[in-house]
Amino acid sequence: MPEVIVVGAGISGLVAAWRLQQQDVDVVVLEAADRPGGRIHSVEVNGCTVEVGANFITDAYRIIPGLAHEVGAELRPVSDNSGIVVGGRLHSFTASKPFTAFGSGLMPWSAMLSLVPGLGRFAALRRHRGTVDPLDWVDLDEVSAFSWARSLGLRTLFERSWRPAYHGFYFQDAAITSAAGVAAMAAHGLRQKTLTIVGGLSTLTDALAARLDVRLREPVVRIEECATGVAVHTASGVHRAPMVIVAVPGTVLPGIMELDPVQRAVADVPYSTGLLVALGVNRYLHPDELGGAYGVLFEPGGSDLAALAVASRAGHAFGDRDVVTCMFTAEAARALDATPTEEILQAARRHLLTWAPSLADALIDDPASCLVQSIPHAMPMSPPGRLARIAALREEELGSRILFAGDSVAWPWTDSAAFAGVRAAEMLLVRRA
Repeated sequence: MPEVIVVGAGISGLVAAWRLQQQDVDVVVLEAADRPGGRIHSVEVNGCTVEVGANFITDAYRIIPGLAHEVGAELRPVSDNSGIVVGGRLHSFTASKPFTAFGSGLMPWSAMLSLVPGLGRFAALRRHRGTVDPLDWVDLDEVSAFSWARSLGLRTLFERSWRPAYHGFYFQDAAITSAAGVAAMAAHGLRQKTLTIVGGLSTLTDALAARLDVRLREPVVRIEECATGVAVHTASGVHRAPMVIVAVPGTVLPGIMELDPVQRAVADVPYSTGLLVALGVNRYLHPDELGGAYGVLFEPGGSDLAALAVASRAGHAFGDRDVVTCMFTAEAARALDATPTEEILQAARRHLLTWAPSLADALIDDPASCLVQSIPHAMPMSPPGRLARIAALREEELGSRILFAGDSVAWPWTDSAAFAGVRAAEMLLVRRA
């Protein structure tokens, strides 16, 4: 019998198990899928590495870069060129040089001086707060992001930068999100550099899983807590351990355990819907196509697209071909989900050519050089009040043998999900001591 069972081999569960194993805790990870990583999933399309889950990390992340170093996964910066579509126009700028947003027209010159006091107020607000623990921002839990940005004097920055970023990264509208979520995202910093991992982000999760006792194709059907431990029922039998970490999406929780009101309130977090379409291109994109950007973000309501990403500009194209990944908005994803694959591919091509018409003769028609990936429950949303529910769960967990990790208790970015695993492991280690 292991000391700890971790349910779920996504980044949160893997990190929890890794931290426990480093302290000589006997831990077993049970995963329903046939691969580790959860929504971190790198695949080959058209001779390129394509991310069909999490798409990038940054040098502002606190946990993931250290993990990559521990397992020997090589970090690499992607192209520093970025783009945001606002008002029907693509504005290109250099992400690590925020002032270039003014020269591109993304931010009006008239707003420059008015932003300075608001950015000072935001800098004071973010002091001593992190970007991985949602409860660092609990005082903004009940505040809408729009009203909060306006109160700081940062309405223009919110509308033309933060809102398109939140939409493009997480398929969600920041206008209906808690101020806590947008503030935590923005706290990563204006000068952050976007990174990837050589070979794709799955290199990290595969390396972690290879060092752990991960049992794939082992779906959990029921978790029961008793006086002496926890029983985890799977198709192959019953696994028992004194403690269990449950690191699965909130949508999975009601199907595998009986939830009390506090747990159910956390599990009921709504999720955005994702649809990623990787389109094969018979050449590398030229520097002037899509403004030279690695990633292009779209403001809500302006297009069926939430974001675009170019494989070659992340160093993920290895021959003479390229891939452009089209990420649809949550609304468009739900509308397209039931349509045939060819219709989805045609919709993606049509939208891409709106912004890069010169690719008309370069897109490959062969479906084998493309990929359609639907993600019904992509990332957790953060409506006002969510953090209070997470705080109540943490209080309850102090006396429980079952601890929650995973994205239901995290922000929608990878580093926060990893933190949820670290936190659960540290709680167990304190008890063990």
